[in-house]
Amino acid sequence: MPYSISTSIFSFVQFDETDTLLDCEITPKQMCLPAYDQDDAWFQFKIVADTDDESDLLCPVSGPEPITLGIVENCGDGYLLQFAEKPTRYRIDSKTILYVWQQGLPNFESVIKVGECFRIMVSMPNINAQTWCSNCFQRIFDSCHTSVIEYSNEENAFDFNYCAGGDTNNTDADCSPTIIEFTNQATMSIPWTAFLQAKYGNTPNVQVWIRDTNGELVAAGLRVALDTYPPTELRFDFGGVSSGVIKIK
Repeated sequence: MPYSISTSIFSFVQFDETDTLLDCEITPKQMCLPAYDQDDAWFQFKIVADTDDESDLLCPVSGPEPITLGIVENCGDGYLLQFAEKPTRYRIDSKTILYVWQQGLPNFESVIKVGECFRIMVSMPNINAQTWCSNCFQRIFDSCHTSVIEYSNEENAFDFNYCAGGDTNNTDADCSPTIIEFTNQATMSIPWTAFLQAKYGNTPNVQVWIRDTNGELVAAGLRVALDTYPPTELRFDFGGVSSGVIKIK
């Protein structure tokens, strides 16, 4: 029962791809992506089965999650670290499962020293022996001369799936955002209700805009704290009394 894995060609994180790139002079170059913070790598991938029955094995109603992610030094090695977190999954057609990973590289610094290289490995230990490795990452000691690039869209685009369709519990994923306005708040908590969880999953895309002195909305680079996983609430610290808008999608 062979399975295959795929990612968008525009994704920085690739699986079963070479780390060799061609520069403008068509010269092969080896490159590892820098990793400084554990939130530096969010990505999605699709696993395609040969048959509907094989795809069903990826979506069990109960029991352990069939897909394992973790860190290895080289392809073929055992895991240095298996992530306890699990990806959000969606069945986008009868044979294809979309996995959305928004947990980054949790605790990677516990097994990878500064300067060392590593890969993310996807495996299916409870189904067969197939594994797939990502391109190379290298832990760096500071974030100087680096940037984190985030993709988002209001619809599916460039082979990224933002509106996944039906999740594996047969509820509908929804691209319509939830807008929450706040006024004169320094902190805020939003209960992560069953309705919001069904609509956006356990790892939603959350954006915050704060009004400046001119009353205009400005994107705020705030991190959203989850009280636990799966979350029961989202927590915000605006860094002072502020007014603005929270967008959840």
